[in-house]
Amino acid sequence: MIKKVWLLLLLNVLFLCNINAQSNVVKDTAKNEETTQVSKDLEIFTNKEVKIMDSLLNVWYIQNELAKKNSILSTLKDDTTAYDNNDSLIFNRLSKIVTEVPLAYNNRVKRFIELYSVQRQRSSSVILGLAQYYYPWMKQIFDKYDVPEEIIYITIIESALNPIAVSPAGATGIWQFMYGTGKLYGLEVNTYVDDRRDPYKATDAAARHFRDLYNIFNDWGLAISAYNCGAGNVRKAIQRSGGKTDFWGVCPYLPKETQNYFPAYIGALYMMNYHNLYGITPAPLTFPTNVDTVMIDKELHLAQVAEVMGLDLKDLTTLNPQYKRNIIPAFNGKQYPLRLPANEVVRFIALKDTIQKYHYDEYFNVTKDLNKVVATDTNSNGEVIVQTTPNKYHTVRKGETLGRIASKYGLTVSKLKSMNRLHSNYLRVGQRLLVKKGTTITKPAPVVAKDTTKTVKDSIPVTNPDTTQVVVKKETTPTTPKTSTPKETIYIVKKGDTLSSIGRKYGKTAQQLAKYNNLRNENSIQVGQKLKIPR
Repeated sequence: MIKKVWLLLLLNVLFLCNINAQSNVVKDTAKNEETTQVSKDLEIFTNKEVKIMDSLLNVWYIQNELAKKNSILSTLKDDTTAYDNNDSLIFNRLSKIVTEVPLAYNNRVKRFIELYSVQRQRSSSVILGLAQYYYPWMKQIFDKYDVPEEIIYITIIESALNPIAVSPAGATGIWQFMYGTGKLYGLEVNTYVDDRRDPYKATDAAARHFRDLYNIFNDWGLAISAYNCGAGNVRKAIQRSGGKTDFWGVCPYLPKETQNYFPAYIGALYMMNYHNLYGITPAPLTFPTNVDTVMIDKELHLAQVAEVMGLDLKDLTTLNPQYKRNIIPAFNGKQYPLRLPANEVVRFIALKDTIQKYHYDEYFNVTKDLNKVVATDTNSNGEVIVQTTPNKYHTVRKGETLGRIASKYGLTVSKLKSMNRLHSNYLRVGQRLLVKKGTTITKPAPVVAKDTTKTVKDSIPVTNPDTTQVVVKKETTPTTPKTSTPKETIYIVKKGDTLSSIGRKYGKTAQQLAKYNNLRNENSIQVGQKLKIPR
């Protein structure tokens, strides 16, 4: 009897052990699947950050730096392999960073420290170079709103400090504001202006936004997360977590991308504090960093400023990225800022009137009177060709090339050469190039009407001073001068003209024009010479 009892107990123990073992296998499998999913989500977010940083390297002033033989960037090599950091050493470094933001160290954070400090050293060098321009005044704005100044490093994750960055979802600018959020914080967005691309105005809006988010959640980790996914999603995650109030407690319940957003911020913060330990130094960039602002109260095109003052248009667009069409729309006296290199402000003020009048009709869509003739000509059918708007020309400046000029006006080099009958790529300073042909309309040939005027009776009485009689003027028939079509047209030879090209305009051959004008040969015409064109 006792043996049977012991046997039953033994069987029960074995059964329970088997159940526990199966349960542990299920738990381990679930844990492994969760770890695998976390790794996939982490990799997706990391790849997104890589694209953001790589797109920054395509900006023109960074390409200029990359092209230099002795550039700092040429000495840096991105390492795509995993980097075996000393965990205790990194944790110790993080603990020494003075900040109100609660920092932590785990595998997620480690992955982004590797990304910014090791795997993308060139991009980090460029970010450090841009930081010398952006971050000093950004810190002042954040300090004004009593927001921790180190929050500005969010811009590394959002745009890699590229003010014209646009996400697939439409988030725009250095702070990647969505349209609605930007409007909520007073950022103007219209046909000409997008304040989300204005680093100054967008930074002011971002500081106020972070202040408001912290007042809601009272935790900087959650406030930073809410900047990424919205306050509503963070509230839902807090409820699912059972009411936890810190990022790491709420993290598993946040959207997948947001789970990696705050760890990425810690990785960027670490790089900004310890980049020198990894051999990363700020890249020197060509665009001006010493900048001042003037207010504009009349519409102005950045190209007007560039051409009159001899500045690089690319520099101006870099300093004023909020103007989407390079137009400062100060219509009806509304004022907008223009940022210039500090040493050019006094000269701009002195030349302001000249700049605003320079080629004004070419840069702005003023009302055109199609009855106002700019130039006229006739074709072989006698039809009148009326040019209603003038041609647009570009004056070559020192250092300009055909490729650069063509790119500026949306042309190809071959098209630009064809328009100006150029046979080489050689340009001289001061040379005028046709870059846009004016608009023309064709009117029928004029018809000379017959004179149908009849006698006109003057009914105004005239008093003779010697008598009291009233004398009425006799009826007269006004003589109408005979009109006739001129037998020939006078054409003034322009640069690049040939007898053949002139003849094609009027339906004549070069031989006919040469014979009619008593020319020795077809190549004996000169610029400014008057040619007679027979009708």
